[in-house]
Amino acid sequence: MVYDFEAIRLPAAWRGLTFPLEAASDALVRLDERLARADPVLADGARARAHLFDAQAALHLDGELVALEDLVLHEAAMDVRRPTQALARAVAVLAERRRLAAAAPGWAFSGAGWALLVGSGPDAPEMESGDEAGAEETEEPDFAAIDRLLARTRRTLADHAADGPTQHSATDDPLARWRRILDETRDLPALLAAAVVLDAWLVLDPAPRRGHRGPLLAAGLLRARGKAGAHLPALSLGLREARARWSRAQPLADRLAGLLGAVEVSARAVGRDLDRLALAREVMLRACAGRRRTSRLPQLVDLFVGTPLVTVASAARALAVSPQAVEGMLAELGAARPRELTERRRYRAWGIV
Repeated sequence: MVYDFEAIRLPAAWRGLTFPLEAASDALVRLDERLARADPVLADGARARAHLFDAQAALHLDGELVALEDLVLHEAAMDVRRPTQALARAVAVLAERRRLAAAAPGWAFSGAGWALLVGSGPDAPEMESGDEAGAEETEEPDFAAIDRLLARTRRTLADHAADGPTQHSATDDPLARWRRILDETRDLPALLAAAVVLDAWLVLDPAPRRGHRGPLLAAGLLRARGKAGAHLPALSLGLREARARWSRAQPLADRLAGLLGAVEVSARAVGRDLDRLALAREVMLRACAGRRRTSRLPQLVDLFVGTPLVTVASAARALAVSPQAVEGMLAELGAARPRELTERRRYRAWGIV
């Protein structure tokens, strides 16, 4: 399928994108600033839940339903029902998203990031040398070793495929065409570039069965271009929650306006979740009023806010107290205690999800 990238440079297209571009930019910048200024416990809690919401939404966009509680409980090896293939895919999407969020802003388009998210090749995009260096300096040693191994493996497989009789022309490769579009967005504003990159991914479908990586790469582009320094935008969540549904049959300008609207929706959704966590924390801290200064109850409250799921065992380890002490603190929270997720007598877990 031919992708008409040049149509976005026409004045008529720009006139229709001015308002959605401004609204998306305002929402994204406001959220990023809020997360940067928020209490670290609240900011970490909002980011952790955004990863979960986005992974669930990515599966939903592919027509597969995964309950948020199932995803949280599966990660803690506390499944209350038999895991499904959709749940396994959601876990994989969640891991990729967390990997991208934990890395340096330009990592997604470095050699290692590109090899992991899309696959290496001779036409892979190159970041500026400073971005590449920054990505390598902040890499965890174990992650860096894994990335190097994955990159070598993909290069070996690519070389083997190139020697075979079924080598295809790059002009017929949807991924190669998408990479060229990515390169051509360098002179566009960051948000518009991300919308074009995501739209091209949805149109060309360069990685079948890996559609979630389009929103991830667009979010990575926003981080690399400095539009989201304090978080990784949850674009799959925005696509699911936005009123306008993306359709290949729409004109390019309308599709881009809808994708910009999805960016705005995702930013506002994460902002609302930050408000929700702040309120839940305030309600729980009221139960701590009048306690001794040595009480660990405020720390348990922060554990509930900062992590989506808490068990008696995990709280005992985090707070360095006995399981019996945790049980007592849970009783002290009373009605302010978060919802119990497992609904069983043993191996219980609580969380704000």
